[in-house]
Parts: sequence; C-alpha cells; structure tokens
Amino acid sequence: MIFRFARKFLALLFLAMFTSAHAQSADDCANCYTEQEAREDLETLYARLQQEHVNLFARRSKAEYDAHLQELLAGIDGPVPRAEFHLMLQDAMAFGNIGHAKTEAALVDVFAHIGNGGTIIPLSIVYRGERMITDNWTGEGDALPPGSRIMALGGMPVAEFESRAREVVSADTRRLLRSQIEMGMPAYLYLIFGPVDDLLVDYVAPSGQPGSQRVVAVTFGEMYALQDARALPQADRKAGARIHRELGNGVFYLQPGPFSATESERGEDGEAYTIEPFRAFVNEAFTAMAKSGAQDLIIDLRDNSGGDTSFSDLIIARLVDAPYRYASRYEVRAGPNTKAVWADRPRDLDTIAGRIAAAVADAEEGELVSLELPETQPIADNAFGGRVWVLVNRHSYSNAAVIAALMQDLGIATIMGEETADVPTTYGAVESFSLPNSGASIVYPKAYMVRPSGSEKASGVVPEFIIAPNPVGERHDLMLETAIRQILLSR
Repeated sequence: MIFRFARKFLALLFLAMFTSAHAQSADDCANCYTEQEAREDLETLYARLQQEHVNLFARRSKAEYDAHLQELLAGIDGPVPRAEFHLMLQDAMAFGNIGHAKTEAALVDVFAHIGNGGTIIPLSIVYRGERMITDNWTGEGDALPPGSRIMALGGMPVAEFESRAREVVSADTRRLLRSQIEMGMPAYLYLIFGPVDDLLVDYVAPSGQPGSQRVVAVTFGEMYALQDARALPQADRKAGARIHRELGNGVFYLQPGPFSATESERGEDGEAYTIEPFRAFVNEAFTAMAKSGAQDLIIDLRDNSGGDTSFSDLIIARLVDAPYRYASRYEVRAGPNTKAVWADRPRDLDTIAGRIAAAVADAEEGELVSLELPETQPIADNAFGGRVWVLVNRHSYSNAAVIAALMQDLGIATIMGEETADVPTTYGAVESFSLPNSGASIVYPKAYMVRPSGSEKASGVVPEFIIAPNPVGERHDLMLETAIRQILLSR
C-alpha cells in the first residue's frame, strides 16, 4: 500500500523537523494533523463518496473498500505530517481505479516544494508500446541519451514503479496510468522516492548498450533550462491551437483545439463556457472547406484535453444526416452536494445540462437517476458529406475520446492513430467537495455515460487504422503524413 512506502520516504522529508509520527504529540508537530483530524477526514471522505459518487464500487467491492479504509485508519495512532496524510487521501481515491475520482492534495505539496526552490529529478519520458523511454537529454554529459529504454529507477524495476504509482494516481486502466506518468514524471518520482539528491537510472541505450546513470536533482527552472539547451527536434504542432487549412489533393484539415473557451476567448469574466468564439471558428472552417471542394476531412484530436459537448456538437452535427444522442445510457447520482451545486441551474430540457438539472432537483437525495438524453439535430449550414477521418493518440482525453467513439459508433468517421488512454464509456461529469480539516478538494464523478454502441468495456477508443506515434527526436509529423497517404490510397 502507498501508506507504507509513503511513511518510509516522507520520514526523510520531515527528519529535520519531526521524529516518527507515532511518537509525536500535537504540541511538537506544528505541521501535522491531529489524530482526530486525520481520522475525521478519512471517515468523512468515505462517507461522502458513498453519497455522491455515481458508483464508488464499480471496480472495487464495498468489502474491499471497507478493508482498505480500515487499514489506512489503523496506521494513524498519533499526529500525522500533512504531506503524509495528503498521500493517504490520494491512495484512498486511487484505490477505486476510476480516473475522474481523485484528489491532488499530495501533488499540491510537490508543487509547493518546487515553488519554494526545492529540487526534483529531471527525468522526461514517453511510452512506446510497453517500453518506458527517455525523450530528452537528462543531466549532463552523453549518458542516458534520448530514446533509451529505462529498466529500473532507484533500483526499482519499472513494473514495480508503475505499481507504486498506481497507488497515488487515479486511473481506469494501465494505459491511462502511463499517460499520466508521462505528463508528470518528476512529480511522481518525488512522491515515490521523496526529496532525494539523485536517482540511479538503469537503462539500455538506443545502441543496445546497457548502462546506469545517477541523475542529479535540480530546481524546476534548472530542469527546463537544461532541456531547452539541448532540446530535441520535434514536429512543429501546437495541439491547443484552433487550425483549419487545405492540405491539397482534396484533403481538408481541422484541429478544433479544446472544446471549451481558451483563456483569450473567455474575456473579463473568465467563463469557460463562452461558446461564441468557437462557434465563429467552426463556421469559418466549414465555410472554407465548402469552398475548397474537399473530398476528405481530417479532424485532429491528438493531445486534446476535451471539454463540453455543446462545443463538439457544432462540428459533429455538420457531419450527420440524422439526429443522434451523445450516449446510449446516462445515469446521475443526486447526492446532497450535487443537488446543492445544481439547485439554481436552468431546466432547459433541450440540453444535457438542463435535463441533468431537472433530474437532480426532482430526485431523492442519493438517488441514481437515468436520463434520456436529448437528440442533437443535424446542422445544414455548410454540412460536409465527404469522408471523415479522426486522428487520436493516447493523450486524447475526456470529451475528445468520447466524441471519437461517438463518430466511430455512428459510422461517420474512420479513426486513425493510436488507442486513447481515456475511456469513452466513463464515470465523469465531475463535481467536488472539500474535507473539513485538511481542506483537500475531492473530485468525484456524478454521472455514468455509455458510448453509443452500448459497450461498457473499460478501454480506450481503438482506431480502425493504427499509426504509431512519432519516434523520439523526429521533426516531421509522421502520424499526420501517414494518415494523408492512407487517405489518398483509399480513394
């Protein structure tokens, strides 16, 4: 369990200030939660999750969860250092193996450590198949070059490291876990190994030569300065940008960017659901595509963080010739916190949000409610009747994965690229509450959504045409180039 190894490495962090938590009193542990506070927060967490989470026991039985909570509580017999307790909270949340049920209390501690000038291990990695490999130069000298396969970290085999990471990372699948590790490797190294001065990395270089390298911890600024000084070539692609353009040969390219308002689009009020700029972009893109006479449309959802269906519907509705529903099944738990959050929302039955508001308001507290989703009508204005191709990768998240599955299930697009890490049949539509003593924010899914095909398998969107991600250090967008070749060859 994470609690056991967390106590081991966090003892290093607090050694200068504290003795063992078991031997402390509240008086000499100013940066601790009292035993009562820690117990109350854990018990409150579990009780409220059972009230609010759409299905807390979807992947762990209640008996398993009960036993896990008791084991965590049994480890508390005195004041608990704050950072250690925050790890316990992440462990409690990650135990359920649902990506949208989480807290980031321990990660906040890591960011505070970094912000105060603390050091971290500057290791940047990607996965290629089952292999964890380096994607930038790490440390000084020519050791541990990009493209090296990592075999062990701090003497811990990669499989064991992943197992430890899973105890603090909420993830539905191993693939989703790995995608999270990719995005935050230095933080997860800190959570697992603590504030070490260096970390031994065993690896096999691209040449096949095995080696070991001690990577020295550096500050956040030093890490990025080091990587920028020896930055690898990479495809010139900004995943968050909104782009449309002709690619020639009757192929049109659309990269919608996030399905929410960007910072520049939100204006002074900062409202993430400001949709008019996105609507204008989509209108402009489909007008340009109609004028181009394109036969094929590529929708690029790689590295897309997702967003709201009201945005994505503006695209999908121009690709269909019949009404469609976002999901084949949609259930919501009307927990007390969810009812409070949605109490003043408008009951517009023509929208998903409006139907959720009505269902939650009318339901008994804690009731699980099934919703009949409204049908989205086709949009005739500059509708596209040619072939549609959707590019995804393992970092196509949330609504990006869901709409890729939607288009696949409706038969209006061919999916290309690599399997998404996020799952389209998902526990999502999150809300949050705070714990009484630690103040930790707890995120929970209030809804369960099943993709239009009806499949409830916990797996990503699997493309019909698999394209491998770019090799490390490749400056050309080979995934896009491969997709274009396939499109032209299939005519």
